[in-house]
Amino acid sequence: MPFRTLEDLRSELLARLGMGGMGASGGANQAAIDSFLRNGQAQLYEATNWKHLTSYEDQTIGIDQNLLDYPALAQRNRRILRVETVYNGQWRELDEGITTAHWNTMDSQSYPCRYERLAQILLYPKSDAIYTIRQWYVADLGRFTQNTDACTLDDEMVFLHALANAKAHYRHPDAANYQGQLNVLLASIKGQSFGSNRIFRRDSMPAPESRPAVVGRDV
Repeated sequence: MPFRTLEDLRSELLARLGMGGMGASGGANQAAIDSFLRNGQAQLYEATNWKHLTSYEDQTIGIDQNLLDYPALAQRNRRILRVETVYNGQWRELDEGITTAHWNTMDSQSYPCRYERLAQILLYPKSDAIYTIRQWYVADLGRFTQNTDACTLDDEMVFLHALANAKAHYRHPDAANYQGQLNVLLASIKGQSFGSNRIFRRDSMPAPESRPAVVGRDV
């Protein structure tokens, strides 16, 4: 089910603030109400790496290249989670960070092993072959300025965030109640988004255990 639109959320927020008589546009309060909603979504977006916005994009670099564009859906916020490449038939994660010392050997061609987030993704060193580079990212928020624009994040969470702040702004005595509801909902959504499965890094997996020696066969 798609999330609710800016107009839908504005209308409900006005009603919960006792301003429902102003209509869906909110009249003179529209700018403030829309700001509460947009700012709420923006703050919640920064709170964690939302699983439903996480994806990857593969790009190819050629010989003597070391610059890549950010993924098309992450051009604005550039929230890169990790960068990987295929080397010797296996996916390997690149380390983040290119120091001054690395620049001394930047032109020594080899496989990509490090990266830095600058105006573009900078790889170290320059490549000695054609490589596939995979960037995992959190997608940017969608537009949220027009009446028909839908929330990118869970609309109930965005609404509660806006309601708590609007209640505090207009000095409503029950503002703290809604902040508590938001905290509970946020914790629940984070849990559903990330689950409880343990994450293993490819380079930190334990080595296979040795087969027990058998007398008469091995010794």
